[in-house]
Amino acid sequence: MNDKYNDAEAHRIARLIAGYVRGTLSKKEHDELDEWITVSDENMQLFERLTDEKNLEEVTKLMESVDTERALQEKKKQIVFNKPPVRKMWLRVLPYVAAASLIIIIGLFIFKPFNNKNTPSEVISNIPDILPGSDKATLTLEDGRVIKLGDIVNDTSINNQAKVMQKQGEVVYTNQTINNPMAYHTLNVPRKGQYKLVLPDGTKVWINAESSIRYPLSFDGKERKVYVTGETYFEVAKDKTKPFRVVIDGIVVEALGTAFNINAYSNEPFVSTTLVEGSVLVSKNETDNVLKPGQQAKISGTDFTIADVDPNTVIAWKDNQFRFTNAPLDVIMRQIERWYDAEIVYEKMPSDHFNADIPRDVPVSKLLYYLEKTNRVHFKIEDKKIIVKN
Repeated sequence: MNDKYNDAEAHRIARLIAGYVRGTLSKKEHDELDEWITVSDENMQLFERLTDEKNLEEVTKLMESVDTERALQEKKKQIVFNKPPVRKMWLRVLPYVAAASLIIIIGLFIFKPFNNKNTPSEVISNIPDILPGSDKATLTLEDGRVIKLGDIVNDTSINNQAKVMQKQGEVVYTNQTINNPMAYHTLNVPRKGQYKLVLPDGTKVWINAESSIRYPLSFDGKERKVYVTGETYFEVAKDKTKPFRVVIDGIVVEALGTAFNINAYSNEPFVSTTLVEGSVLVSKNETDNVLKPGQQAKISGTDFTIADVDPNTVIAWKDNQFRFTNAPLDVIMRQIERWYDAEIVYEKMPSDHFNADIPRDVPVSKLLYYLEKTNRVHFKIEDKKIIVKN
């Protein structure tokens, strides 16, 4: 390639990436950008870095604070990435970067066409998208009062029995004297939410979107029993004198000191218990099974099966990750539905299975983009609706 062609190509790619960020690409332009991305792994890596939210945030600040033409010249001299790829990659993509310093060009193309009446935040807010969930929940006390935890800014004491720590998105129960140890609290997490809980015995619980846990203020009896819906992950405090039991719609999961995940959403085909470490006894009616680490029990009606799984895939959600391993699309979309509080509409249901590892803190468009890169499924976003297309 000669330099002139490289320069023109770099500017063209910059315009396409800017259009992708703004959500203004036509189908033909989208196909052109897709073709460029799939040419090589280097192009894919470069695209991911240029559309990274941190890079775009820096561009936004730069566009607001300095003269863009002067910034372009200055940035050309000093642009670097936080984690530069290997030397071979840079030799191949250098024409794109050297031609016009793509990050700054993207910034220019995003903001320059708009007049002063449109601030960057207003422009970005007009892009059709759905933002991810966050730490939020409600805590129902023994007297029926409901506290919105997402509204609490500072650490707050509740009835001198609980402490809500908003920064960690976590409820912690202290060892103070409980006036009514038989009283129960319920932590409800809505769609597009998540929360953490430390029970009176020190057991740690992660609660996923559209889930709940009901628990006593003190475990004074011969057992520690809680009731859950949806999805929860437990790291159980050891106490050999008091078995820890989780009850889910007639199913009991018993542990002495262990880590396990329970998925019991009503719209899932089965209730699953996945053991990460230790051991648990899973029981329903007259059927009991002891799980070993890396095993998953699935219960649907009278069916009770055990299989080996990768527990890191199952519990990725608690570490704020989507991790799909040979997952059918409907399984993926149910997770998206709960985390983004979106309505899923199918024009077509692909029979393919998908593999992906994507952060949960990205807008839904970015997650869907990675799925679309397989060329086996396409999506359209309309308000809070995600349409699965041919």
